[in-house]
Amino acid sequence: MQAYVGIDVHRRRSQIAVMDEGGRTAVNRNVSNGREAVLGVIGGLPAGTPVAFEAAFGWGWLIELLQDHGFDAHMAHPLQCKAIASARLKNDKVDAATLAHLLRADLLPEAWIAPRPIREQRALLRHRAQLVRLRTLLRNRIHAVLAHHGCDRASSCWSAPGRAWLDALPLPDTSRRVVADRVHGVPRRHVC
Repeated sequence: MQAYVGIDVHRRRSQIAVMDEGGRTAVNRNVSNGREAVLGVIGGLPAGTPVAFEAAFGWGWLIELLQDHGFDAHMAHPLQCKAIASARLKNDKVDAATLAHLLRADLLPEAWIAPRPIREQRALLRHRAQLVRLRTLLRNRIHAVLAHHGCDRASSCWSAPGRAWLDALPLPDTSRRVVADRVHGVPRRHVC
């Protein structure tokens, strides 16, 4: 007997619905997120069982778990999944069962699941972008402190001469601490 699984993923807990090929819901249970809890509900299903979940915050652990255990993972595109968004009765049980039903009826609007190496590369790129934003925020904060004290430098404050100029400025203690944090707030290799 073929089974179809719908998982409504949330930050700490997920709702899991298991539907048979006739459309009857065999299981609809709320569990804590994690390997043991999820496998406690679907671990007995055969490899290749299709599982649908929405692309939501923190789904990475779930895709790893499903793929590692041989499930056929399908990520629903959240903006195109109108059946869930427009439902009159809106709760996690209904959402999980709707995902399983859409999967069973071959009506699930799917989003592409990037392979693991690409997901890892994307994570590194997101991290790098955050570091660049942080660096910009720190530099802008230092420029604000300098402007507050009427100081300006025609060339970069971040070159070796610029950093020496910053260190030599006669600033009050609080402002000196803000300027000094340019190096201590973020690892040096990421500030440059």
